[in-house]
Amino acid sequence: MDDTASPHRPTMRRDAARNRRRIMDAARDLARGGRPPQLNAVALAADVGVGTVYRHFPTPEALLQALAADRWATLVEQAHRAAELPDPARALRTFLADVLTAYVQDEPFAAAASDPDVATPETLELREQLLLATGVLLTRTAGTRSLRPPLRPADLLLLLGGLGLAIRHSPDRADPKLADHYLDALLDGALVPTRDLPTN
Repeated sequence: MDDTASPHRPTMRRDAARNRRRIMDAARDLARGGRPPQLNAVALAADVGVGTVYRHFPTPEALLQALAADRWATLVEQAHRAAELPDPARALRTFLADVLTAYVQDEPFAAAASDPDVATPETLELREQLLLATGVLLTRTAGTRSLRPPLRPADLLLLLGGLGLAIRHSPDRADPKLADHYLDALLDGALVPTRDLPTN
């Protein structure tokens, strides 16, 4: 039945949104387990009909693009929330930890973030929003710390992608403290208290 023709249109829209979320959550879990999110398998994992999956995502590629865009949007929200923390250095670290977690746990996002050929207009726009939000966090640290060497928002995101790859391939990847250890190593080398900077 055409949802737009239903007298219960708002309810149907909520149902459709709920199904879409279930499909995406199931697909992300499958991808995390190293399995390509084939639509039939996604339908089974999400406990919805195959036709429902195809209505939302006609191809596996469309589903992967939606998963990546969803993660970009979540990271933008997390960057804005981090910017509300009173301690600038803590705000930056909190956000970078969120990004690193995404690179480690979200295979579709990690793949899309490292491959510009699969970018869509939506993900490109969200990436720009994320870079701007990251820039705000970096600017807030300027009063107490400086970046050595100077790093742009895009540089930080690329470094985090490298850390995520290293964690996924580490023999200690099951260690829950490994991501914090790697992130501390990155920030200890990049963030320097301004009082420790050489004067000319």
